[in-house]
Amino acid sequence: MINPAFAISDEDVESFREHGFLKLKQVFSAGLVDHMKKLSTSEIVPPADNYGSGFSKLKYDIGNDDPTILELMGDRGFATAMAELTGQKLFFTQGLGFELEKNKSTGFPWHVGTQSFGFQRRQDAGFTIWTPLCDIDAGGQRGGMKYVSKKHLSGEFVYQHINLLPGYMRARAEAGEELGYDDFSVLKNSLLNSPQMTGLLDHVAVEDSFEPGDALIFDKYVLHRSVPLGEGPIPSRLAYALRFSSIDARYDKSRVDALGYPRVTFDYDVGSDFNEKVASQDGEQVYASRYFDGTRQARTLDVDNG
Repeated sequence: MINPAFAISDEDVESFREHGFLKLKQVFSAGLVDHMKKLSTSEIVPPADNYGSGFSKLKYDIGNDDPTILELMGDRGFATAMAELTGQKLFFTQGLGFELEKNKSTGFPWHVGTQSFGFQRRQDAGFTIWTPLCDIDAGGQRGGMKYVSKKHLSGEFVYQHINLLPGYMRARAEAGEELGYDDFSVLKNSLLNSPQMTGLLDHVAVEDSFEPGDALIFDKYVLHRSVPLGEGPIPSRLAYALRFSSIDARYDKSRVDALGYPRVTFDYDVGSDFNEKVASQDGEQVYASRYFDGTRQARTLDVDNG
């Protein structure tokens, strides 16, 4: 699953805890990268609505129960590395695939994972491993991501911001305003993506190059955005992302309902009902939800079972 020589150093742990992200050099085997590529290619589709319109193709819930992906969770080396970095006992929640088309796709603007971690409380730990499935040359064709150290600015406040929007939009609609997707989009994105703020974030952001087998781990508070794929030999860039949550995370019903409002009202549907299905009672331990019965152990990154 992972390359035998891969290891986490004390410096890696210190850097990850300080900045919130870390490039994992040659962490995944060629066989696993090939599987991720085949898995993603077979399932990603063009966006059907306003959500994800910056991508040529995307899909949530890729490989959630895939035997090979679940086998990765049982790899002792992988589980140990994740535990060392995060200081958390984690379980795998969800896989996602994203494709950028050369000279066309813009991807996502500056954001944090308010949708992917929308089922849990703002303070609960969550992490992503983003794996580009082709070469990424940050000084050439690009097509990777930019990300901002939490030392500069943590994105935790964005989780608070997104919860304010439904009540505000609903109040305006009840007052007689005719609101559409553009009204919602401006309120959602302008906090981070005004020309002034974008310039500031780009100034302090990091953009790495990647080879197949490399990956990026970042926590749920790291501000990040897509970097368009420019002119060059690669026609499109495919990436596969793995989401992880702390086993202590609790279900946040109000957050799930807040995310549901724009899906219904503004055709902003992510094409996944994971947040609604993963639990139902506010405050319940997500890890203990009946949704994971049958796969709970396979999803758990447990160094004691390696």
